[in-house]
Amino acid sequence: MTFLPAKFAAAGATLLALASCASGPDPATLGRLGFMVGCWQSADAANRETWSAPAGDVMFGYATTLNAGKLAFFEQSRIDLRQARAVYTASPEGQRPVEFVENPTGAAPATVTFENSTHDYPQRIAYRQTKTGLAATISKLDGTRPTEYAWTRCES
Repeated sequence: MTFLPAKFAAAGATLLALASCASGPDPATLGRLGFMVGCWQSADAANRETWSAPAGDVMFGYATTLNAGKLAFFEQSRIDLRQARAVYTASPEGQRPVEFVENPTGAAPATVTFENSTHDYPQRIAYRQTKTGLAATISKLDGTRPTEYAWTRCES
């Protein structure tokens, strides 16, 4: 009968591990862009963005937009952290990859901005941690034509 409490202890440990996964990874152990790691979704669940933990100093990501439950947009991305300034490479809808270089000017904790002045749109991609999750703004380099995104941790 001593095995019964051990089974309860194992079940409790499993539940604790699952609960910690639901809250997301600990950004403090994931480097300076750790605040981005995880699965993020908009309030209506139409927009979703996911970022891996750094693997060999490269983060891999993808984004999807659904319209009436059907895929309306997708993008594959990576952030290369091996240089002094991180490089964000995006490939929307499988198109030619476009690189954006980190702009460290005025960087606050839990924020990062990437820029490419020669790209048509966007020219700036800025991520920031919020009280409730993750947010991003894409725009022209001068800040015009902004599009805002706000996400919380994915529920599923």
